[in-house]
Amino acid sequence: MKTNYNICKKGLCALFLVSSLSVSAQQIRTSYFMESSTARTLMNPAFRPEKGFVSIPVIGAVGASYGTNGIAVDNFIYPKNGQSVTFLDPSVDANTFLGNLKDENQVNMDFGTQILSGGWYAGKGFWSVDVSLKGLANVRAPKTLFEFMKLGNGERNTYDIRNINAYAEAYLETGVGYSRPINEKLTVGGKVKLLWGIGSMNASIDRLYAEMDENIWKVTSTGTLQTSMKGLSPKMEIDEQGRDYYNSFDFDSPGLSGFGFGIDLGATYQLTENISISAAVLDLGLISWSKNSTTVGNLDGSFDFDGFDLEMGNNSGNTPSMSEQFDVIKEDFENLLHFKTSESKKSTTRLRTTINIGAEYRLLENKLGIGLLSSTRFYTPKAYTELTLSGSYRPVKWFEAALSYSFIHSNFKTYGIALNFSPSWINFFVGSDYMLTKITPQMLPVSGTATNLYMGVSVPLR
Repeated sequence: MKTNYNICKKGLCALFLVSSLSVSAQQIRTSYFMESSTARTLMNPAFRPEKGFVSIPVIGAVGASYGTNGIAVDNFIYPKNGQSVTFLDPSVDANTFLGNLKDENQVNMDFGTQILSGGWYAGKGFWSVDVSLKGLANVRAPKTLFEFMKLGNGERNTYDIRNINAYAEAYLETGVGYSRPINEKLTVGGKVKLLWGIGSMNASIDRLYAEMDENIWKVTSTGTLQTSMKGLSPKMEIDEQGRDYYNSFDFDSPGLSGFGFGIDLGATYQLTENISISAAVLDLGLISWSKNSTTVGNLDGSFDFDGFDLEMGNNSGNTPSMSEQFDVIKEDFENLLHFKTSESKKSTTRLRTTINIGAEYRLLENKLGIGLLSSTRFYTPKAYTELTLSGSYRPVKWFEAALSYSFIHSNFKTYGIALNFSPSWINFFVGSDYMLTKITPQMLPVSGTATNLYMGVSVPLR
């Protein structure tokens, strides 16, 4: 049975719209120094839980995250007469909107869930195995794109827009980890991972040059779109200039589209009785996507474009819903981006590597800990670093809580909290590095530039 997917609605334009709305899914930095949490083993393979465990299938470890380089939802959605409108609405002042943007605006999102996982002690060593589903999306758009969208009504005659990129991928991960103390102070650990590619999409617009000619924009564009997903095939259509292009796909007989390999490495060192340091490198590896599962499209040529619609109201004068407003933007992008089919080829993508470096001071007979963690995530083309100060408290053996503050992406507007309950029959964890006080119905932070949420449920082994 075939399913038809509109490329702009389900793929490329959806990601561009995410950038208009807008760190690692299985990383909750607030829990990094919580000794009773099994979640911390995902941030450093040298960490060893107090007991072995078997996770509850699918919900053993579930997480999602969202982060930007300084923009937030309230940069793109504005109140109007008790309702919400996008930045394209005439009521939104162009100088106010554009003044809050970066020259390069980037949004990063991750999600992940452990389908199966477990860990156990064998002598001095600790073994762990897991099967996980992971995915990410990354969007980068220059300020000039939004200038064209907002002001492209004749105020300027030319716009030169460069380096727009949207990337997304999903894959299955099967991993085996092992950690072992070398001596009384040093513990090392590692994890070997096989990666099974489900699908990826990479849209790169190198240049969009728009020049006003009487009452129409003459647009010249160059770029590529590469999708790798088994069973996905393009469906050709004809644009207003009579040229073949595709903006939809037929989807039939899904399967694995690539194969890869990755490793995690970590170490901890006890400097003194109360002070410890640790470091880890996560997701060193790559995925190779097969040629047979890949479709490539090119942007190369000139065409007419009548601009973005700034008048979204209907005849009754009511403000359209947010869904209707985004449908209008989506349709405009459909008219702006027409990809022609090109020759398929094999491709390779690197994992988004993370480096964690931490230091902790323990006191009150190990009931209270104060830690500082630097976490750097390598996206394309930039790396993002977060510095998190946290305090964990363990008043009784079966309960531990932690509070944190992250200095960079929170803009002094939020804090983190994590709770871990570990009686003899269950281990339950929930936490977030960016607690939010105001969110959209889609669970995105209105004024914050980052958010994440993580939970996990497992059964301890005696």
